[in-house]
Amino acid sequence: MHGNALAVLMRTPGREEDLVAGFLASEGVIAGSSDLVGVAPCAHLETGEPEAHIWNAVLGAGVDFDPRERRFGAVSASCGLCGTLTLEDLERQLPLLGPPPEIIFEGLMEKAFQSLREVQPLFKKTGATHGAALADFETGKLVEAAEDVGRHNAVDKVLGARLRAGDYPVLKPCLLLVSGRVSFEIIQKAALGAVPAVVGIGAPTTLAVDAARKSGLTLVGMVREGIANRYAGSLDLTGSASL
Repeated sequence: MHGNALAVLMRTPGREEDLVAGFLASEGVIAGSSDLVGVAPCAHLETGEPEAHIWNAVLGAGVDFDPRERRFGAVSASCGLCGTLTLEDLERQLPLLGPPPEIIFEGLMEKAFQSLREVQPLFKKTGATHGAALADFETGKLVEAAEDVGRHNAVDKVLGARLRAGDYPVLKPCLLLVSGRVSFEIIQKAALGAVPAVVGIGAPTTLAVDAARKSGLTLVGMVREGIANRYAGSLDLTGSASL
């Protein structure tokens, strides 16, 4: 970033611009689309060719962030909290969101997850990647989707794509879908992106449930054939969600 090293991200190659943008937003380095001027591969010092695994982010002139004062080091594919020291720091990063709109229809989650599975080519080939997507509240159609070996990377790619498109915080109410369990960092990323509801195939962690309730998010997990568990929020996304 501006020539200074910030983090080493362990990821599935592809969509690096979205990943970097989403990571910076999720870590609070930037707050909106106007804070990021651009993301591009660094040029090799000798050949001038772009480096496939070294990327540079240029922040807006008004962004008050010095990468020399905050380095994340290596961020593994299973780590979404590597820039945080204490639980108190985590709680301070969570904004309070308003309730999601009551615009839902029967089978919303099933349709959305089916659409997500259809756009996960790496998972179809290997069975070893996670998927994430934003789905429209009114139609269940996917607004954005991505896959990666890490759940939080997939979410960063999705939110980063919206940021690079000029839509961050996300303006239209959406569900954030994740293909596995829901942990705290997923809730944090959704809250910072103004996404009012998170839905996971797996169960959430206790910290994720607490964070969702504190932020006012609707959190649903254990989605199975028309039923699901609602852990936070009052919005019923299935018509038959259990507590």
